[in-house]
Amino acid sequence: MSGRSSRQKLRSSVQLHDKVALLEHFKAKEIYDSTLNIPYPYSETDADQWLNRRIESTQRQGKEVTFAIRKDDGEMIGAVGADSFEIGTSHRAEIGYWLARPYWGQGIVTDAVRDYVQYAFNELDLLRLTAYTFTFNVGSVRVLEKNGFKLEGRLRKHFRKGEKLYDAYCFGLLREDV
Repeated sequence: MSGRSSRQKLRSSVQLHDKVALLEHFKAKEIYDSTLNIPYPYSETDADQWLNRRIESTQRQGKEVTFAIRKDDGEMIGAVGADSFEIGTSHRAEIGYWLARPYWGQGIVTDAVRDYVQYAFNELDLLRLTAYTFTFNVGSVRVLEKNGFKLEGRLRKHFRKGEKLYDAYCFGLLREDV
């Protein structure tokens, strides 16, 4: 799947039938290891809750706030979105994303984040996007840097996963930076 193909598919809504893909892709512990909020092992209940929150948020907001990243055949292989804001009220949101392990390193998330940034600033009327990443997640750092996000700080022992505390980078992007 090329980056161009992912751009064409970005505006795809998250659907209940994406549960199968979530359960399959999140068997890879590397996704848990590199993300802030995806549990491991990933259960059917986790999938149901995530999908329902995304669908309910879209209905409540009246616009999509999370998009599926899909292969040409329609299978969900990732997602990009923000759900920590209210359209028309908030000026900022926290962006998050994930991608199935077999597709890492192909520029797919870089393209999806680029498209989401444009969508967030132009259609959701946001002025600022924030993103957090573990300091060791070099791939995620590169995605943000390639999309113009600026490193705004290192947060020491900021996130807890299991029994461990992790440092995180905080990145920010303003509409006028794009």
